[in-house]
Amino acid sequence: MTAKELKAAAKGFGADLVGIASIDVLRDLPSEINPLSIHSGARSVIVLGRKVLRGTLRGVEQGTEMENSFPEFGFVMLEDNFLAKTTYDVVIWMERQGFEAVPLFAYDVEKDAVGVPVAPGKPAPNVILQYRLLAQAAGLGETGLNGLFLTPEFGPRQRFAMLVSDAELEADEPFKPRICDDCGACVKGCPLAALDAATGKPYGLLGYERNVAARDNSRCLRCRNGAIQTGEGRFKTVDRMAAACNRACIAALEERGILEEQFATPFRQGPAWGRDLLGNPIA
Repeated sequence: MTAKELKAAAKGFGADLVGIASIDVLRDLPSEINPLSIHSGARSVIVLGRKVLRGTLRGVEQGTEMENSFPEFGFVMLEDNFLAKTTYDVVIWMERQGFEAVPLFAYDVEKDAVGVPVAPGKPAPNVILQYRLLAQAAGLGETGLNGLFLTPEFGPRQRFAMLVSDAELEADEPFKPRICDDCGACVKGCPLAALDAATGKPYGLLGYERNVAARDNSRCLRCRNGAIQTGEGRFKTVDRMAAACNRACIAALEERGILEEQFATPFRQGPAWGRDLLGNPIA
């Protein structure tokens, strides 16, 4: 099994993005976020992505349809059905080649341990991989100013899964940040002022970091501007894919004309709408 064969199989199973990171690039990550903590024999991490359809965001961008297209086709069904099926099929294919792969969803959450180490020297469960670091190591993109992952193909419009595998594959080069230009559209686009670029900190794979704005998660959790508060199964966090900050980012990236996927009409077709913390319209 070669990297080329794996990527072709993944694309055949519906993946829009496929990248491979060498375990050597990730070996020195802290144990609580290290793939080797999950699979001690890992040699590669494969990152799979499926794009978020631009059309699922149209109703949210217009402020007229919030609970059908995006929550289903852009979030829950995309992750739990379409991306999950792609991931499952890739693992089945790899096992037929004689290689093991641990499939993991790309949950973007920092969570305290929920148990005690099972043996000395082991991290406490649960180890949760930081998919943005792994996706960057796999050459797929970078974390932008708003803290969301950007790819050259789709900007922030994708969701990821990861495979921690014992297959030794030719790895992609880690991605050097070049997409986000710190325009600040995401910061200005948040009606709740939840993002602060001035107090941001570098984030990214070691040697490939860029500045990410500080974020007030308590405000994001109260956002009425397209964000979705998740349930227990997704760690009670907030999904910002359709939020005002991310939609402003999409509009800005498309205006620059740097994304590979191009459209006949602009994403932002009128003035942005906004609601305050109580859900009242902002003039």
